[in-house]
Amino acid sequence: MKPAPFAYRAPTSSAQAIALLAEHRGRARLLAGGQALMPLLASRQVRSPLLIDLNRVPDLAFVSRAERLRIGALTRLRRLEADPMVRAGAPLLAAAAALAGPVQVRNRATLGGALAHADPAAELPAVAVALDARVELRGSGVRHLPAADFFRGAHQTALADGELLAAIEFPLREAAFAIEKIPARPGHALAGAVVVLGGEDRRLVLFGAGPVPLRPARAEAALAGGAAPAEVAEAAMADLDAAGVSEDVTRALARGALTRALDRARAARNQVDHG
Repeated sequence: MKPAPFAYRAPTSSAQAIALLAEHRGRARLLAGGQALMPLLASRQVRSPLLIDLNRVPDLAFVSRAERLRIGALTRLRRLEADPMVRAGAPLLAAAAALAGPVQVRNRATLGGALAHADPAAELPAVAVALDARVELRGSGVRHLPAADFFRGAHQTALADGELLAAIEFPLREAAFAIEKIPARPGHALAGAVVVLGGEDRRLVLFGAGPVPLRPARAEAALAGGAAPAEVAEAAMADLDAAGVSEDVTRALARGALTRALDRARAARNQVDHG
């Protein structure tokens, strides 16, 4: 099957892209890496009168570091794996980028595209929440949102008509981390757990357990209180049950991915603490 007919524009600046979005409000789609959008267009699950290709917009592809690590939305995942500033400032992000599909995908896929697609079973939205990232949205003005507020549902974000995701900022914090996944099962997508242990900060984020990345409050409280991984997993199961997650996913996540991630993150934390 071929895509439905569409017009094509390739701006060379973010300002031009925003102007096109304003001119064709509600009738245009943005193309970044294209790994998610192009198959949807080809199958006609998505139709768009206008496709705005961002791949010739250099001001959306960058990595910089000051008080925060700042990454342009068009930055390729393959670059995030190897960039020294990313590996030093947000090593969890570099590790997660390396897990996001085969190298051919990572060469094309972008950080902004991965976040804007808001796939509930994807690692990168969960990592953005776990690292307390902040997204920069540009349209008629500029606004910033915590990553946790950006994701509104499965494939739904806080992006308004006329806006594009321009950059993502990550705090510079020393932390031990781990990310673990469980494979897709019949009727269920890929799922997994992200654990970040930094100073007094303890963060757990589960993906593939609901429409948005989930921070299990009881499990985080148990972890902060020094509970063993098995006890944290039991608390996470209660959180997942309360969220309406099916029992098989609950057990696989809490007793599988989360427990393994906790063990790995604590081992990394101990290694840092004891040199």
